[in-house]
Order: sequence, then C-alpha cells, then structure tokens
Amino acid sequence: MSIQIDLSSDVAVVTGGGSGIGEGIATLLAEAGAKVAVADLSAEAAKTVAEQITSAGGIAIGVQLNIADEDSVRQGLDSVREQLGPVSVLVNNAATWTIKKFADTTAEETQRIIDITLVGTINVMRAALPDLLATQGRIVNIASDSARTGEHSMSVYAGAKAGVVAVTKSLAQEVGRKGVRANAVAPGTTVTPGSAAFIEQVGGVEKLARAYPLGRLGAPADIAGAVLFLASPLSAWITGQVLSVSGGYTML
Repeated sequence: MSIQIDLSSDVAVVTGGGSGIGEGIATLLAEAGAKVAVADLSAEAAKTVAEQITSAGGIAIGVQLNIADEDSVRQGLDSVREQLGPVSVLVNNAATWTIKKFADTTAEETQRIIDITLVGTINVMRAALPDLLATQGRIVNIASDSARTGEHSMSVYAGAKAGVVAVTKSLAQEVGRKGVRANAVAPGTTVTPGSAAFIEQVGGVEKLARAYPLGRLGAPADIAGAVLFLASPLSAWITGQVLSVSGGYTML
C-alpha cells in the first residue's frame, strides 16, 4: 500500500515565500499538487520562486504582500482569488526579528517586530477566513520554539511568536466546528539567509549543532514536511497544536 499526499484541489498562500523556510514550504506544497501563491514583501523574490515552481511543472504565482498593511493584504488575496481561486491552505511564515538584548531594543524595533510577526499574521488570517470557512481549509502558522522556551537577545520576537501560538489555539477553538483546522509549526534553528547572523553570533553551525540530539541544524525542507502534513488529510483530527520541528532540541 502506498500513501500519497494530494493537494491538487487546494489553493495555498505562503507568506514570506520568497526565500528560506517560506520558499521550501511553497515548493513542497506545489510538489503535492497545490496551486501556490508565493506571497512576499519583495515582488521580485515572490516572482522568482513562483517561476521556479512553474518551471518544475507546478502551478504558482508571485504576489507582493505587506502583511503589516491591511489594504495590501486584502489586495493581495483578491489577486490570489482572481488567478487561482479561494484559499484553502494558509501558511503564515513571514516574520521579522532583531538580535539585541532586551534593554537595547528600541521602541521602534519593538513595534516593527510585533506589527509584522504577530499583527501581520492576524491580518492575513482575518482576510483569508471567509475563504477558509467556505473551503473548510487549514491554517498552519510558523511559530518558534522561542515562544515556549525564550530566546537570548530575541525577547520581543519570542513574545510575538508566543502571541502567534495563542491566536492559533484560540482560532482553532472558534472555527473547528465549521471544518477549519489551525495548527502551528515551531522550528528550531534552521539554516536560511535570514538566520545567518544569529547562527554566526552564537558560534557557527558546527558549534550550535552539537546542542541538537539529532546532530544538525534544520533545513527548510524539514519545516516544509511538517507543514505539508498539517495541511493534508493525514492530520484530519489535529487542530490547535504546536509541533516542534527542532531535531530534539526542544522536547515539550
């Protein structure tokens, strides 16, 4: 007996899909057959990833999206509906952070992290919810294990991600009886262009990897696999959960 995940009837939106973890998620969802909207603040990055997916035989479009701006979110999702159809899989991956001690983090930096990482996630969920209710869709929010354990020099980011976890669980309670599932994936340290500065600051890949029971840091494909599971029928009785994908670093 073989098991194949088929998302060919789904339209997926992946925020922050123009690089790193988001690119890995968008690519894997497309490989499973989903029509994918690669949403990113950078129109060029979104277009590039969408073209890569299309060249490989998938269906994808690039959408410029500023998740901290409600008008931008509405316009972006309208474009997705016009080109691909109603959203049935929403992956909120876009976020930002500053690597600074709490006392050195400015009010402006704090507001930006919260506006993008937490409020931006809420903005996209709110705008996509009518579609998700109509399609009995799935939400997968990218959280962080820092939301549950804390993170040195990333206090505000950890707090914003804790908010993402709380909103995910609360929404799961609200919409579960309407057929919509909401879960979160909490990555450990994953090697991407966006994490390079943090990894360097804590001593580099090899040093950091020694703290992980599985002996290595994560790759975007590791996170994408968990997202695909939670977006698929294989997780049909799972909602309101946070799945750590961290090589055993966090065991909660």
